[in-house]
Amino acid sequence: MSTLFDQLRHAETITGRRHAALALGTSHEEGVVDVLVERLRDEPDGHVREDITWALVQHAREAEGQLLALLTSDVPHDRFSGAHVLSKIGNPAHFDAVAPLVLDEHADVALKAYRAAANTGGLRAAEVLARRLGDGDEWQRDALSDAFRKLGEGAVPVLVAALDSESSDVRDHAVEALGYLGEHAASAADAVEARVADEYEPVRLTAVSTLGQLGEAARPALERVAASEDPVLSALAKRHLERLG
Repeated sequence: MSTLFDQLRHAETITGRRHAALALGTSHEEGVVDVLVERLRDEPDGHVREDITWALVQHAREAEGQLLALLTSDVPHDRFSGAHVLSKIGNPAHFDAVAPLVLDEHADVALKAYRAAANTGGLRAAEVLARRLGDGDEWQRDALSDAFRKLGEGAVPVLVAALDSESSDVRDHAVEALGYLGEHAASAADAVEARVADEYEPVRLTAVSTLGQLGEAARPALERVAASEDPVLSALAKRHLERLG
């Protein structure tokens, strides 16, 4: 077994380290988890880290303590790595430890925590995820919207509530996230239509685009927008109506 430990630590080729990580995932020898967590923190190659992640998921029970400890490390990469593995494990018991990272000051950590919170907390994650609406760059916003998508219809009330935020960025992101839910957010059609009259033009445009993703439930709203005097919103609504058929 020490040969595999050495190979994971010191093999010059990525392939050699990957093979070692995969082999250790099926081993129950003493010290396996210690070495895997060590290398999760220090391995420079992303492919190898993914194989180490897989191996740690196979040892989820034994690795739990060390993985949870990573979440409170002063090193952002540790927090990122711990959240990533725990996201793959998806144990609801880990949600309370993962949730604070949604608000982490390091964007990469927070981004990874969005999915981890959704995977471990389910609908319990909706409130804390909503606190990041409107934050970050496009990549971070998409990751948060995708986390809401994983929550499904149960996330609709939190997102609808955010449509009344004083922040135009929050309103815009909440409308966008409802679009990610697609027909699961059909009950929000009226609330989304109300944002078509938002004082902030990007919110108005996003609202019409989201209506186009809500399915038949949004057809009446789209028809009203299509008949409106705003040429841009009207044209956009007509395109979505054509797609509905």
